[in-house]
Amino acid sequence: MEPRAIPTQNHPSPEFRPFIRPTPRAFILRGGMLLVQEKLHPEKGLYYTLPGGRQDPGETLPECLKRECREEVGADVTVGSLLHVAEVYRFKAGSADRQHRIDFVFACSVPEDYTPVLGSHPDPHQTGTRWITAENSQQLRPAYVTKLFPQGCTRGPEVYLGPEND
Repeated sequence: MEPRAIPTQNHPSPEFRPFIRPTPRAFILRGGMLLVQEKLHPEKGLYYTLPGGRQDPGETLPECLKRECREEVGADVTVGSLLHVAEVYRFKAGSADRQHRIDFVFACSVPEDYTPVLGSHPDPHQTGTRWITAENSQQLRPAYVTKLFPQGCTRGPEVYLGPEND
């Protein structure tokens, strides 16, 4: 299937890859701190992301999130309620087309004795796992996470956060 152009909210759009990628994300708060993956990219610099990733066929979102958290941050998470849904349009390196991803942000928790470590299969560019405070939220990606963290990611009336270009 060939990529196709899809305009979004008054923005002309470059070509999209021919699939939509469901991506569950873990929002793990402890004592006002958020558990994140620390990444260092040659072009983007230092930034943080929520643990989580690509859902495999036949895998439920909670199953995927548990697997991804073991692989990325070495944690056996407890997956709670769905907090938010956001669409992310992301340019892929070395390509003119964009990936359409739907992020499902779940409230999650880790065991009380958990300390941040790299998991068995960290993401590309992942250099660590750490707890951050709201003061570091400007370095979170995609941008919608910077809005959720200072608010504690409480579930308000709007679960769907809309599109976000990353």
